[in-house]
Amino acid sequence: MAITPLTNARSFRRHSSSFSAAPTTAPPPASRTESGPRRIASNFAALSVAEIICRATSVAVTLSLARSLGSAGYGRIELAFNVVFWLVLVVRDGVEVLAARELARHPRLIRPLVNHVLAVKVLLALLLFGGLMTLGPLKFEAGTDRTVLMLYGVLLITTALGLDFVYRGTERMGLVALSLCLRTIVYAAGVWFWVSDATRIVWVPAWLVLGEAIGIGLVWACYTSQYGLPRPVLGLRFIRVFLRRGQKVCQIQIAQTVITSADLMIVGLMYSWSNVGFYGLPHRMIAAILTFGLIFQQVAFPMLSRSWRQTAVAGREALNGLVQVLVMGLLPIAVGGSLLASSLVRLLPSEYSGASLLLALGIWRAPLLTIAFLYQTALIAVNRESIGVRLQVTGALVSGPMVAAFCYFLGLPGASLAVVLIALALMVAGYTCLSRDGRQPAWHHHLARPLAASLAMVPVCVILERWHVLAAVAGGALTYATVLALLGGFRQPGIRMILRGRGHA
Repeated sequence: MAITPLTNARSFRRHSSSFSAAPTTAPPPASRTESGPRRIASNFAALSVAEIICRATSVAVTLSLARSLGSAGYGRIELAFNVVFWLVLVVRDGVEVLAARELARHPRLIRPLVNHVLAVKVLLALLLFGGLMTLGPLKFEAGTDRTVLMLYGVLLITTALGLDFVYRGTERMGLVALSLCLRTIVYAAGVWFWVSDATRIVWVPAWLVLGEAIGIGLVWACYTSQYGLPRPVLGLRFIRVFLRRGQKVCQIQIAQTVITSADLMIVGLMYSWSNVGFYGLPHRMIAAILTFGLIFQQVAFPMLSRSWRQTAVAGREALNGLVQVLVMGLLPIAVGGSLLASSLVRLLPSEYSGASLLLALGIWRAPLLTIAFLYQTALIAVNRESIGVRLQVTGALVSGPMVAAFCYFLGLPGASLAVVLIALALMVAGYTCLSRDGRQPAWHHHLARPLAASLAMVPVCVILERWHVLAAVAGGALTYATVLALLGGFRQPGIRMILRGRGHA
């Protein structure tokens, strides 16, 4: 579809009026009916393959950095990265989630939305970068630490220029997947060839920024070839619309960021660099698993946005299938990770030998937070973000003091335990919010079969662990899949809806 270039704020106001006034109950366009569960499956497959490549490469890079930098050096880059990561998510998710939702509903607004979203993101990134450079030295006092923080801070600028949200909102994830792989490959190659010891620590964020810039450049090249060069416009009307409609979405994204990384930040304030690195390595490994849940939310978000514009039944059926897939995939990982934590930690450098308890506890944040955040994504999709925003913000406000208290009395394992308890509370609260409108998933169908199959794999893992932990992982996975198939886990209606492409668009 050809789109007439929009080069000024007046022309966009005509589009933004329909954007802000579009009825949330209107049926989806006929041309979009094919983007239902089948497209979710293909998009999730594309991003999952990319993330498997990226996460496997990132884990290898993380292990390499843990060896070459030591626990103290790794603690420095891990804390600096997480500080910037908070701000990056404000720039990216605080604006792009709402933009992706509107693109899923009104794809003809691509060019005007991009022009205005880019302007808002760049302005926000510059303000946050200035604040980071002003307040960062309060914690990062050494010159090298400040340089590392500054280089990581450049990610704010590259993130502001990103156009991934266009292809996420219009459900064209192949380009996003390719871009993710390119970013990771550039970063990994730079670290492996340039970072041999702690004296080259500044090259770690430098190569990460370069990889991000190259991956974002690929998306820009594809966008400009199809839509032309973006022309950022800072329209006051657009800002008012986004502030009004995006305020709660932004609060939710910031709250989720605080919840997922507050434990590492508290550890960074309370302990030495060595302890930060000791805690941060298993934290990063668990975050890699959590990424797949976040991907699932991204590819499911457009369908949830459309399906709930029809009936509550359509939305509930869609959410049922999504939760079934998540529980089937994440529950055995949590059970197996806790069971094999000691053996898995032996694969790490020797100075991390006592981190098995951190891994065994922290691994449970992956399924709990993923499902809790999926519930919140569902609320955003149906313009009900106000229902759960207070719970998310409360969870974020509680997480800091709670993690600090658990750290004080229980040490580093207390930080992991606090996050798991917060995640459990948020999951229950999200389910309660959905149940008030009759949109809650059927938990008794989701948990029984995966739990039974997970318990069946426990003795197999224990026996095979005596030979090698990788044999235990492979044997446990095979046992889980076999038992789940015998119990009919792959024949549930929600799973068939996702895999066969049947269901509500």
